[in-house]
Amino acid sequence: MRLFVRAYRSLRIGSTAVAIYLLYKVPAWTRRLLQRPPLGDDELTPTHQRAARLLLWTALGLRGVLIKFCQVVATRADVFPPAIIDILKQCHDAVPAHPFEEIREQVERELGKPLDAVFREFDREPIAAASLAQVHRAVLLHGEPVAVKVQYPDIERIVHTDLANMRRVCAVYEFFDPQPIALLPLVQELTRHLELELDFEREADCADRIRDLFARDGTVVVPQIHREWSTRRVLTMELVGGIKITERARIEAAGLRPTDVMQELMRIYTRMILAAGFFQADPHPGNLFVQENGHIVLLDFGLSKELPEGFGLGLFELMFSMMTLNQSAMVRAFEELGFETKNGDPSTFLLITERMMKRSDTGRFEGEFTEEMTDELFDAIRENPVVSVPSDFVLVGRAFSLLSGIGASLGARANVLEAMGASTGATS
Repeated sequence: MRLFVRAYRSLRIGSTAVAIYLLYKVPAWTRRLLQRPPLGDDELTPTHQRAARLLLWTALGLRGVLIKFCQVVATRADVFPPAIIDILKQCHDAVPAHPFEEIREQVERELGKPLDAVFREFDREPIAAASLAQVHRAVLLHGEPVAVKVQYPDIERIVHTDLANMRRVCAVYEFFDPQPIALLPLVQELTRHLELELDFEREADCADRIRDLFARDGTVVVPQIHREWSTRRVLTMELVGGIKITERARIEAAGLRPTDVMQELMRIYTRMILAAGFFQADPHPGNLFVQENGHIVLLDFGLSKELPEGFGLGLFELMFSMMTLNQSAMVRAFEELGFETKNGDPSTFLLITERMMKRSDTGRFEGEFTEEMTDELFDAIRENPVVSVPSDFVLVGRAFSLLSGIGASLGARANVLEAMGASTGATS
């Protein structure tokens, strides 16, 4: 049975890769034979959309790593065009749940006890489902409500099978037709992410670390972990409620101002990224809630990231140089953050920054990240000859992009510089 499943997954991944390849190559070959110029970016938009829908359809059918790969692609606005990004973003919300009996067996196997020996109640329907795990509401024997995150059975074997298939596909692509987009590094990036997210014991450690970071703050809520009922594949934690961070009407009905909520959210992420150098790197709306007292709830620490020493300072220098229009400082900040260009010409960095500034209201950075500015930054990076964009910057940039998207949903903007000042005051 396992051999059949492995062969089926390999066939689906391979056939999808061939179909996407032909979507792009057949029109290119035809135009070359007819001596017509290649299609421009705008003309390729329908092809990008068809390719993304095909990849999404295959990912939702196979689940597992393919869904995670789509999510990684959806974060790389510096590499892939908006038409692909917009469609693959659905992977955060469209993941089907696994049957309850599979989840029950996994929990009982991991905890070494029948379900009713640990939980008084355990809801059959999940409150959330993702690519590697799903979350169920439950009640411990002594009456405490909890959330139980359960890794899908056999997901590690499926991960290894799918990663091997994807590495083969990428190697074939780049051998026969070297791509302007290096695909193998994306698979390597995905592998690193999965190694982090498949270890729930590490996730519990990360949750504890973020909670400790805000221990004296009082306005940041991180669920407590029940270590005695947690393993590498099952995570039992305090059940924490709140209003979804993008539900503006409910936030206002609770007597909260969306602008204040957004500014508080930016303060929290500024504190983690610029000050602590360790942050929850997946701030999509499903992981963020606000309570009626204004406290922010952070969930899901599987993708938590330790930033290199000096990264926060380099990012601050980049923002400050954009405020002061100091070109030499901009170039130095990009280089310190780990950016490289194909020909070593630093003027590329200035072109990137100039395009980003054009989307701001004043022509310079004044502490506010808007969705338009972050999108323009990644568009500029994709279109210019930048060879190396550090993965840490991509994760941080994605975090700020997601935060700016939340701000758009709330009709509010947040100022990074004000958030830095508030964070310093809150932790002094």
